[in-house]
Amino acid sequence: MARIKDVSCLLALLASVLATQELAGKFKIIGNSGVGAMLTVQATPDTVFIIDKTQKNELQVGGHSAWATAYDLRTNTIRAMDIGTNTFCAAGVILGNGTILHAGGDLASQYPMDGINGSIDGRRRLRLLDPCDDGNCEWTDRADLEMNSPRWYPTLEVLEDGSTIIMGGSVKGAYVNPEDNPTYEYFPSRGADRNMTFLARTYPLNLYPLVWLLPDSRLFVQADYKAINFDHVNNIEQDLPDIPYSFRVYPASAANWLTPLTAENNYTHTVNFCGGVSLTKDELIGSVDGPPALDVLQVAADTSCTSLNPLDAKPVWNDFEPLPEGRIMGSAIILPDLTILILNGAHYGTAGYGDLGSASWMTAGASYAESPTLTPIIYDPKRPKGKQWSSDGLSPSTIPRMYHSTAILLSDGSVFVSGSNPNSDVVPPEDTKYGTEYRVEKFYPPYFKAARRPRPTGLPDSLSYGGDPFTIELSSDDLFGDTKNIKTIMVTYIRPGSSTHAINFAQRAIKLQWSHKMLDNGGVRLSVQQLPSPTIFAPGPALLYVVVAGIPSEGKFVMAGSGKLGKQVVRPLVLPLVDVEPSASDPGSTKPVPNPSGNPSGNSTASSSDDKSANISGRVASPATLAVVSLLTLVSLTLL
Repeated sequence: MARIKDVSCLLALLASVLATQELAGKFKIIGNSGVGAMLTVQATPDTVFIIDKTQKNELQVGGHSAWATAYDLRTNTIRAMDIGTNTFCAAGVILGNGTILHAGGDLASQYPMDGINGSIDGRRRLRLLDPCDDGNCEWTDRADLEMNSPRWYPTLEVLEDGSTIIMGGSVKGAYVNPEDNPTYEYFPSRGADRNMTFLARTYPLNLYPLVWLLPDSRLFVQADYKAINFDHVNNIEQDLPDIPYSFRVYPASAANWLTPLTAENNYTHTVNFCGGVSLTKDELIGSVDGPPALDVLQVAADTSCTSLNPLDAKPVWNDFEPLPEGRIMGSAIILPDLTILILNGAHYGTAGYGDLGSASWMTAGASYAESPTLTPIIYDPKRPKGKQWSSDGLSPSTIPRMYHSTAILLSDGSVFVSGSNPNSDVVPPEDTKYGTEYRVEKFYPPYFKAARRPRPTGLPDSLSYGGDPFTIELSSDDLFGDTKNIKTIMVTYIRPGSSTHAINFAQRAIKLQWSHKMLDNGGVRLSVQQLPSPTIFAPGPALLYVVVAGIPSEGKFVMAGSGKLGKQVVRPLVLPLVDVEPSASDPGSTKPVPNPSGNPSGNSTASSSDDKSANISGRVASPATLAVVSLLTLVSLTLL
């Protein structure tokens, strides 16, 4: 009986593996968010925290409709969380100590909420959450936690001490900025607001300015068609060339990301933008409180992609391969293999919504966008030109993800996709073209075709800035039975960010250098570098992956830095002794990978010509094949 039970377990495992393989490149509906997923963030292994605007969701908490939930990834169930202030179009980040900060919002809701007269004004509110997986954490949303001034559509970016800058926003809500707040402040507070000339001169197309921390402690900032390097400490702005073709910030809402940082590209901070719309201010705005001046549902989204290295001596925008089809509101997700996934969005129009009937051209309900982009696309600069963007093997979603949709990378390497509500309140999908969407999907990138994932041991709980390398081990099975796969190993560290309005605030990725030593059991021990500096990768939790032959391990949340807010200890970076080329390819680099030959210590070895590997029909077996063969072998042995 025990043997039969063992066989049953193995067969169930095999069935599970094969089912997961079938999901590669596909979406799967996994649950219900309970509230509109206007913002999503994950900071612990098993929970995604979701925030909506104040609206009449059926889910109840504290005697009123809920507009926040905790989504349990283990059970695909939700727990209502109580927030009292209006969180409409706020922003969030994970601070350097692991606390989630959610800042800003809108005026008190005009919609009565089941026993309470609307929500509380949220424009100045700071909300804090110490995330958990056990269901025992709640948002702190108190009147004594407030910003200096009201901010609707602010931007947050984590700084090198783990604190955050809070930039811009509007005093009240509208289609574009109706009443500017051209200032910035910090959390924890550093005193009064400081004026920012750049925000004043990019008004009114300056909501959610796009911001990244740079290695010299300045910030790259982009709004309207303009861009600067910003010394926020001394309030000094360095103008950069205008962005070409289209404007990219809300409501154009282009996909945007920072190129993954690697030693091979010298940790060069390259900002990337794809899509948006090519319109002038006059064409777009009309009146700031009303709908766009023209029928934006007839305006095709742009296909152009452009990038900039802000710290170059003479920065220049460089075009790269355009999107095969125009897209607005596309979320750009850095995957563990350092390719870029874009999903969600639409082919026509802009972000935003209006009152029904406020313009004769509004034929998509309240939405200012039309024709959803249902098929995801992946950018891989290793591919030949003309094929770097590809949807090959990727299936479309069945759910339009329009305005107020979100997407974030999960620790298992899938992508959590949720939201869509281009309406002022809850509107059932059967009552309008693009209604309130509660269904949650996972998208499974192509690497889910592998039946086995690497299972590294020894992953640390934290990474320091500089100092000695850390050690992890991979088994022969993790190498898929082929020591030649050592050359494909990447150790990647990714902060998925906080997703809202086609922006993942504070998202960034770094590839860590390593050297290796072969083990007697056919496995390998890696000596992996620590982080270079807190301006290259700011403090706070992020996901650590080990990728072999393009297949990532499960990610582990690992703390960057001390786990506390404040100046971080930075020690000299001790690099591993380099003995093999760290990666067969580097998605973030336009420079040749250096030849890392030579090892004066002589105690690490590269793969040799007599390495043994599984071979099927004269070819090295794929990771998926090897894993299935291993499982079938176990079943056979159990039956003997």
